[in-house]
Formats: sequence, structure tokens, C-alpha cells
Amino acid sequence: MIFTGEHYYLGLIQAALIVVHILLGVFVAGKNRCFDRLVVWVIGAYLLFYKMWEYGPFETLPLDLSAMSYFLFGFAAFIPFRPLKTAASFSAMLSGVVYAVTMTLYPESHIGILHTSNRYFLVAMAMANHNLMFAGGLFMSSRHRFVRTDYVWVFGWLAFFFGYVILLIYGYGADLRTSSIVQIMQGTLVADVLGLEMTAAYYVVYYIIFFSLFGAVVWLYGLLNRAYHKKDPPYLPPPRALPEFFA
Repeated sequence: MIFTGEHYYLGLIQAALIVVHILLGVFVAGKNRCFDRLVVWVIGAYLLFYKMWEYGPFETLPLDLSAMSYFLFGFAAFIPFRPLKTAASFSAMLSGVVYAVTMTLYPESHIGILHTSNRYFLVAMAMANHNLMFAGGLFMSSRHRFVRTDYVWVFGWLAFFFGYVILLIYGYGADLRTSSIVQIMQGTLVADVLGLEMTAAYYVVYYIIFFSLFGAVVWLYGLLNRAYHKKDPPYLPPPRALPEFFA
């Protein structure tokens, strides 16, 4: 049951942070373009440098979507290329939402996989970083108005990540069979939960539903972005034309 486990308070903290994100999204994000950009820069710099220190000089590799999203968002915060910011903002918010939901409902699953003496510190940092990344993605979306062609980069990022995971498994022998993202890619997670046989028909139906749901999530993200910018004030054109994708 929710909020009844040994570490129920972690779920309560995350639930409170969800309320904070909602308040930020409604009352702060999109109100001041300079402040939005500053928030993106600060969070991007922190995540980029912290994760580079955490992973070290190629001692370990990021293995899940959240870990990759840290780097994508960190670089996109400072690269003035709008399609890249589209993918980074979406990936940051998606990773943050998935983490927030699972931490709120199943906090034991996050702390139960850690068996080190500093596991509470690791959980605290993971919670802080995921929530900061979500906030960064939110402010990046409120700062930049994305157009329809930019969302192609979201699907391109998904394809790149899937290719990266496949390379780790078959190119470097990484054992990712228990990784949730790999189980989602292979369809085994849903099959195990529902007790379904993994036939050819199952794969066809599974991937149709998977990509349809992903497309729906991208569409909802696009609605959020348009909501932030439907009342953008008009600006005079710059004295010198900027590249189309400059942001």
C-alpha cells in the first residue's frame, strides 16, 4: 500500500515536491524570459558538472534514460540549437515524471536496490537531481517556443538511446537484462506483469501501443509548450537575421 512501507516518508517528500513543481509551472515558469534562461543555465551547469564528476573519466557508463538525459540537458542548456533543446526538455521532464511517480508510489523499490552504507545519501541525491532535471526541462519549455519540425528530434533522441543500449548489450556485453528500460524495449516487462506469451502477434500489438502512447506523450508536451507561448509579446526583428534554429 502507498505510504505504508518502512520508507514511506520518501514518498511523502516526493509528493510534496510534485506540488512544488505544479506551483512553479503555474506561477513562476514563463513569467520572465531572463529568469527562465537563468534557471536553465544554473541547473544545466550543475547537472553537467556533477554527473561528469560522478561518472569519472570513463570509469562507468550511463545505462538508463535518466542518466543520459542529465548529459543531454546539460549540453542543450548552453547550445543555442532549438531542436536539441526540444529533445532535452522533453527527455528531462519525462525522466522526472517517471521517477516522481515511482518514488511516490513505490519508494521501497528505489532504496531496496542499494546495499551500500551511504544508500540514503544516494537516494537523496537521486531525488534532488531528478527533480532539478524536471524543473530544468519545465523552464526550458517555458523559455523556448518549439515548432512542429523540432519534435522530430524527440523521436531521434529515442532512437539514439535505443541504439546506445543495444550497443552496450551486444557490443560490450553489458548485462542489462534486469534494467527496466531494456525490459520495456523488449516487451518483457508487460508480458511478465500480465502473464502473456511473447508471440509474434504480441510484439506487433505491443509496439503499436508503445509508439502510440509515446506519440501521445509528445503531443501532450507540445500542448504544454504552446500554452506557455500562446500570449508571447511581439518582438522587433533583430537587426541581423539569425539562423532558423537559433535559440
